[in-house]
Amino acid sequence: MTLRYPLAKLPPAIQARVLGALGRITCVSPDGEIRWEKPVLDLDALRSDTPGLCWTVTGGSDGEMRLTIGASPAFIRYGNNVFGSSCVRECSTILVRFASKCLASILPPPQDWECRRIDVTENYALGTIREVKQFLRQLMTADAGRSKAASGGGDSVYWNKGSDLRKGKAYAKGPQLRKLLDQRKLDISEDLLDLADRLARLELTLGSRWFRRLEEQGKHWWDLTTDDLRQQHEQYFGRFIGKQEVTDMGSLLEELEKVAPSPGQALSAHRTWAMIRALGYELARESMARRTWYLHIKYLRLAGLSDADIGAGNVLPFRRREICIASPVRSWAELRAA
Repeated sequence: MTLRYPLAKLPPAIQARVLGALGRITCVSPDGEIRWEKPVLDLDALRSDTPGLCWTVTGGSDGEMRLTIGASPAFIRYGNNVFGSSCVRECSTILVRFASKCLASILPPPQDWECRRIDVTENYALGTIREVKQFLRQLMTADAGRSKAASGGGDSVYWNKGSDLRKGKAYAKGPQLRKLLDQRKLDISEDLLDLADRLARLELTLGSRWFRRLEEQGKHWWDLTTDDLRQQHEQYFGRFIGKQEVTDMGSLLEELEKVAPSPGQALSAHRTWAMIRALGYELARESMARRTWYLHIKYLRLAGLSDADIGAGNVLPFRRREICIASPVRSWAELRAA
């Protein structure tokens, strides 16, 4: 969340402290004359997982300078931003109180500030990290109108990147948390990290132009409800998600990983099992080297399949798991239940 407040309306002591702590960009003419100066920090680059507070002074179209603050309220409250509140009043109160503490100043109440950014996030529980990555790869082909999917590096997917109206992002939550943990920017238990590996996260950013349009309609951001934000999220991502499905391979691959020497060999044995189901026992056996076949059969037995199961190809078929945009998980308890 990003909020801003007219600097001139703050007490002089706060104004002096804020301005004195900012960096500046200076434009100098060829003869050495200073043409203009301005304080600078690009809050559009603020990530929703940024620990701590980002703040600066920005100028509006009216020429008035404003104190601008931004942070993840969930990170401030819980130490991570996996799950948080969708109530703008609760989140803005957390942010302003935290900013008051960081700046050692008494700041105006949150309803008196202007809001210029809100990240609306939802998490979707899948079976494994493999399903999460499969889902993200499918989203790379999800376009709608002027919104074209683009890779952000790794498995992340972006839509309308750089827009000051609305932009979207999808990524795997578990690997992102592990990266922050490696950078010592996060403190989270291993069991919660394992749970987070199952999460695909869809993040909608409502930007400055979205809030200007809201004000032009005579509305105030303070009156936005949780349902309003969730509706915005569902409308934006519903165009891309539709009825996306991912393959749920059940627990067999996980069991194979326990008995095979390496994840790669477990995956190879799993492919052999899929071939048995598709082609039958005899054709599958004839399609590969004798040693490879019996090695894979050994792993399948150790994983719990009987000779009768393998010989008949009598194993549960692949199941399809549908991703419903309106059915996220919103707490650790819901994730455990899912």
